Amino acid sequence: MTGPHSKGKVALEHQALIHLPTERSPIARFPASFFSIGLGTSSFSIMWQVAHQVWAVPKGIAVASVVLAMCIWTALLTLYALKLWLAPLAVRAELADPVQSCFPGLVGVGMMLTAVSVLPFDATVATILICIGGVLAIGFGFWHSQKIWKHAIALSDATPALYLPVAAASFVLSIGLSAFGQFEWAQLALGAGLFSWLTIDSVLFRRLYFGEPLGHHIRPTLGVQLAPPAVCSLAYVNSSATSGDVFVHCLIGYAILQAILLAGLLPRIMDRFSAGLWSVSFGATALATTIEKLAVRGDAGLAGILAVPIFTAANLLIIWLVVRTIILAMTGSLLPSLPDGQVQHPASR
Repeated sequence: MTGPHSKGKVALEHQALIHLPTERSPIARFPASFFSIGLGTSSFSIMWQVAHQVWAVPKGIAVASVVLAMCIWTALLTLYALKLWLAPLAVRAELADPVQSCFPGLVGVGMMLTAVSVLPFDATVATILICIGGVLAIGFGFWHSQKIWKHAIALSDATPALYLPVAAASFVLSIGLSAFGQFEWAQLALGAGLFSWLTIDSVLFRRLYFGEPLGHHIRPTLGVQLAPPAVCSLAYVNSSATSGDVFVHCLIGYAILQAILLAGLLPRIMDRFSAGLWSVSFGATALATTIEKLAVRGDAGLAGILAVPIFTAANLLIIWLVVRTIILAMTGSLLPSLPDGQVQHPASR
């Protein structure tokens, strides 16, 4: 069917899907964007592992952070599996939404990142995680890309979350392959992520410059803006084994620019705190890890100056996010109740 009648029918079906009473249950309202919490904690643990190499900080901190990250991922995956089982219509509604549909792909991305953090302790578990996570991330990236190409989204629905299904997944796949010594394959994944990022970047900035302002419910997705240059720089450092060159320095410079811009926008982004603000954690910790790795490899100039302040800032950011998230959970506001007939975007929670 084609034409206005078919479009109206699809709209009505989608409307009916997201307004079912079952969508108001707590497990149905568990958003896939909460996987950004797991992504941030896994990246945080990797950052501390590299800090042990740079400054000989106690290894116990890195071990504890890996264990904590794995516990958080286990909890998040369990909750989302329950959502798939008990509230499949809520999952379908999430996948049908142009903004929300970007986040379920973080399941595979998170598994790959966890594999990198676990590798120094258990190669078998890490291998299993990288294989499963890689298949899930690649499969979701293909599905999401075809979905957009077949059914174009409105410019008003273009948010930084669009980086996640392909660009972020490719960068993390590159990081994972490098950790397992597959450097040439890692470079292929890096290329896929780099040009996907640049393509989306041009579209997104056109939307931000000339489109309507981001709505309150999707504004926290701006935190993702830091991730592409930061994670790309980490993937490049890992796959090239560089000790510092013009390209990685350019990426770091762009990431720092994005961090400064986000810091200036923070009061506007968070008129109230939500767990969606964890979206900035992955980029911040990845940037700190990149600079730490350059310091390990002898980049005493740039890395020697930036390593400590950016590592400190990343830690303060994670501590702030953890404290505010705990407060939300204790006050029962982590999953806020929805007004009648509405389903919130996960990024707003």
